[in-house]
Amino acid sequence: MKTWVDELIDQYISGVRGLKAYRDSLDRSDIYEADESKTVSGMLSDMRYALDWMRRGRRPGSRKGAERRDIYRRRELLAQVEPLTEEERQRLIDCVAVMTERELTCWLLHMAHGLTQNEIADRLGVSRTSVQQFLNRAKSKIQQRIS
Repeated sequence: MKTWVDELIDQYISGVRGLKAYRDSLDRSDIYEADESKTVSGMLSDMRYALDWMRRGRRPGSRKGAERRDIYRRRELLAQVEPLTEEERQRLIDCVAVMTERELTCWLLHMAHGLTQNEIADRLGVSRTSVQQFLNRAKSKIQQRIS
């Protein structure tokens, strides 16, 4: 079964092929068609960049941070999960209630939004080490509540 991400990737691949065929059909000796060819080349570059992003699940060219392959597919799977039972919901509320505001913010940005510790640190204006400590405390509190 194809996911919406797979369908989007297929549409972009088809679009790239169509634009490439169009660009190749242009007569570059004509000044107007040469200008059109440059515009289409820019569009192709943007589409390839977007394709790379969709396939990898993170910004193309990014060498730092944890690899998060298929993050879009994981989010889609999470969206298909059954609703929480009342007991699960209460356990989740108990876990969240014992966290400080900063621990909860870091935990949600990391677990729900998939941000790296560096991205969270930049967003919150704190050091990466502080973010790591907040995440460790949050995970520890969750483990204590679950056990």
